[in-house]
Amino acid sequence: MSKTTLATGLVISLMLGLLSSTPTNAQETYIDNTCKQNQQLDEFDRFTVMYKSEFKIKGQTYWFYSGQYIDASPIVCISRPGFKQAKPLKIQQIQSGYIDKIGKDPRHTTAFLITIREGNGSYVPITQHRLNLSTPNKPVMTKLRTWKSGQ
Repeated sequence: MSKTTLATGLVISLMLGLLSSTPTNAQETYIDNTCKQNQQLDEFDRFTVMYKSEFKIKGQTYWFYSGQYIDASPIVCISRPGFKQAKPLKIQQIQSGYIDKIGKDPRHTTAFLITIREGNGSYVPITQHRLNLSTPNKPVMTKLRTWKSGQ
């Protein structure tokens, strides 16, 4: 087999693979500004769910999730499974920044570690918080540490 035939075959295979791949937004979940799922919203009315985690309190199951608007502004929410009884968590530290990272706190089953960036670019303040949802109606946000990006 010649190198030209092999190269042509690889290029054709690559092109077919790219053309037949599933669009990335086919699996995205959209929510509105009240945290309710709605896949029919246009891009100016929706947040894309970027993180979702399930946790239990006293035998009750909850979802904690965050969405991102087209300008990267965040919304954080709590609901029962299936986006039932969904509501936004009005937490000033989150609403005034950009979420860099969210993860479960390994030491607390009802807490999450949230890293918030106070702007774009270099040398902006970044703060890590612990969000405790052990009482879902009264979330508690605790500042853990702060640093500047690029350091």
